[in-house]
Amino acid sequence: MNKRNYLATIVYDARGADGASDEMIPKLSEYIRDSEGEVTKVENQGTHEFAYPQSKQMKSGVFIQFEISGDSEMPVRLKDKLSLEKKVDRVLIERK
Repeated sequence: MNKRNYLATIVYDARGADGASDEMIPKLSEYIRDSEGEVTKVENQGTHEFAYPQSKQMKSGVFIQFEISGDSEMPVRLKDKLSLEKKVDRVLIERK
C-alpha cells in the first residue's frame, strides 16, 4: 500500500482547561495511530483568534499541526474519529 504524506491542522477549544495543549497532543496522536496513520512531526502553533468565529462564545482556538503519513483512506477515518471528540472544533487535512 502506498503511503502518502499529509499535513493535518487541528483546532481545539481550550476553554476551561489548564495545560490543555500538553494533554491534547498525546490524545490527538493516539487518534491518528488508531486511524492507521503515523505521526512524523508535531508543532503547537498556539492560540489564535478566528477571522470568522462560528459562535460568540468561542472566538479563538489552539492550533496544532501534525505531519502524518498513511494510506489514501486515512484522512477520512481520522476526520470521522475526530468528529466524536467534543474539544476538537476544526480539522483541515491536506496532502503534502
